[in-house]
Amino acid sequence: MSKRIKGADGQTYKMVSPSDSEARKRTIEIVLSVVSMIVSVISLASGFGAAAFVDAVGGGGIYTGKLVLGILLSVLAFSFVFFLNKKHTLFSWAIIVVGIILLLLCGDFGIAGGIMFIITGIIALIRK
Repeated sequence: MSKRIKGADGQTYKMVSPSDSEARKRTIEIVLSVVSMIVSVISLASGFGAAAFVDAVGGGGIYTGKLVLGILLSVLAFSFVFFLNKKHTLFSWAIIVVGIILLLLCGDFGIAGGIMFIITGIIALIRK
């Protein structure tokens, strides 16, 4: 049953309030995710020169593989932001976990992007 309120003109109106089924605006999370992805991809792409040199000397391709995996994880974490309205807690924690994996997996080149994705996930978790 809806709540009725009386207006200044003396008529009765139905009070309108947002329901839980309406989507919450996630502008802050989307902007932070875009910035995180840009920082992450730029920092990871800058490491391809060093990874190519190390792999040529005897790295076996593992360093280039780590950087490619880091870029794929950045895109994955970015895409998780668009599912926050469906399963808020699950995708917030998924962004945090991907940020931690990115931070630990890609060495010096994944630090900035990993920290930014962790911050994005924490803000998404706090904003319900």
